[in-house]
Amino acid sequence: MTRRRGFTMIELLISLVLMGIVMAGALRMFRTVSTAVSGTVDRQDAMQNLRFGVSQIDLLLRNAGAGVTDIQPTLVYISANVVAFNADWISPIPNSPTAVNYNPDVLPNAANAVTTAQVFGIPTSSPNVNYPDSTYRTAGALSPAETIVYYFELDTSTARTDDYHLMRQVNNNAPDEVARNILPYPGRPFFEWLRTDAAGALQTVAAASLPWRHIRPVHGDLNDTNSVAQIDSIRAVRLNMRATNGLTAPREIVRDLVTTTRIPNAGLTKQRSCGDAPIFGQTVTAVWLGTPGSPLVRIAWTAATDETGGETDVERYLIYRRSGGGAFDDALQTVPAGQATYTFDDTNLLKDTTYTWGITALDCTPQESSLRSSNAIGPIP
Repeated sequence: MTRRRGFTMIELLISLVLMGIVMAGALRMFRTVSTAVSGTVDRQDAMQNLRFGVSQIDLLLRNAGAGVTDIQPTLVYISANVVAFNADWISPIPNSPTAVNYNPDVLPNAANAVTTAQVFGIPTSSPNVNYPDSTYRTAGALSPAETIVYYFELDTSTARTDDYHLMRQVNNNAPDEVARNILPYPGRPFFEWLRTDAAGALQTVAAASLPWRHIRPVHGDLNDTNSVAQIDSIRAVRLNMRATNGLTAPREIVRDLVTTTRIPNAGLTKQRSCGDAPIFGQTVTAVWLGTPGSPLVRIAWTAATDETGGETDVERYLIYRRSGGGAFDDALQTVPAGQATYTFDDTNLLKDTTYTWGITALDCTPQESSLRSSNAIGPIP
């Protein structure tokens, strides 16, 4: 019978030591690979999160102003971390002539303009701004352009205290989260706004001057000029964003993205057919307020029937004038709609001449109403 020699204790110990060294090396390698894979995934997630958030803002903001009425502003409110604008982004109506997208399942309150009965506060606006201050209609129907708000808000659901989530709200509906673990690019706000100066060149709006908002209910009316309408000079926005994986150092992953989005419709108006010719029918009065050598006649009238009711499509008024019993000359002046009462002062008058003034209302087609004449003034002293 053959005797088999076993392992000695020393051999077993050596084997165990060698196996332990091999296993330790393998575990270290696996841990390194796992950490590398986890870091790669975190970097990809952070970049995808960042790109998705930026692409959503870029996609919708480029279409700001689509489907708005002529008196409905494109940009409503802008600041370093908020933008509110009007656009007909989605419609439940197939082949809508104004909508960018079609969705038969869209919520009814997310596919049209909000009314004054649905007024809501623009999120994180400071001081708080409620919108809208008017119910915008076109040809008697509610404007199809809804109000869309993108805003950055501190995220209290994470372990960090300095990160934000990007939110989107449509009209007065509950907001949705678009992206999270977002920080502003170091030294810059989330939104940097670019406007045109007097020479037409782009310049960055000073952060200290923000927020800007559309103050007047009627875009383009007599008071919608100069400083109160400066938001209409905005032509682009620079997005400055940083995304993380939600962790702190040394496991923090950071990705940065700075890009500029043009807003081609900002400050513009759209012309469209508005149905029948507008109804004016108001009394026009002329009153002498001048002195000999300094003539001044004030023409006054009230809003047309189709400005405050009916098709609600009156955009402006044309002022005509005639001397003696002749025909009316070409339009002397135009006045944007948007007020309850209107006046126009005429000082370019000739001595010893009698004048009569006429007013017509113009809609967005444009179609002109019948003319209403004033009383005669003259002879001018």
